[in-house]
Amino acid sequence: MRAFITAIFTVFCVVLSANAHSPGVDESTIPTLAHRTQETCGDNADLVPLFEIDSPSLTSHIYTTSNVNVSKYIIGDTASFLGVAALIFPFSEPSTVPLFALRGTGTPSAYFYTTNATERDEVLAQGWQNWTTAGYIYPSQICGSVPLYRLHYIAANTNYIYTTSTTTRDDAILNQGFTYEGIAGYVMQLSSFLTGAVCS
Repeated sequence: MRAFITAIFTVFCVVLSANAHSPGVDESTIPTLAHRTQETCGDNADLVPLFEIDSPSLTSHIYTTSNVNVSKYIIGDTASFLGVAALIFPFSEPSTVPLFALRGTGTPSAYFYTTNATERDEVLAQGWQNWTTAGYIYPSQICGSVPLYRLHYIAANTNYIYTTSTTTRDDAILNQGFTYEGIAGYVMQLSSFLTGAVCS
């Protein structure tokens, strides 16, 4: 499993290095260079995958940039690895804000992510715990970013889903009992960086 996660990072880095000057690609459609300015955008070379894990024992979705956390939950918790939810910055970049990660103290426990410091403090006052800063994302739609939708399953086994997919968002609302809570922030999509990339 660790080898699998390491392979994901390796492929991700190769794709990023390959796509900036791929021959025959219209760079006006790639949000890496053409839509980025040094003053307002983060450096896309710094982006890392935000992995998504579904833990049945916690009845919770977990989002992390750490391959150590991925291995921990998959091996120790028999959780399912769902792939890359988005690309985010691991540290502060121009125009970005922290994506706070909090963990519930109940059984099972849920994971909650927000860029809103006031909302974070309100959730902490309800007994949740600071888990980590998951990374940094844009608070508005700039630099080729896309919305990161937040959905909440309101029940004793509360659960949150974060996705850039309108299909996943709509399915969660219509078929899985989730409530749409708006846009958590703006992130980069892995598919944007795969355009025109050739791996051999």
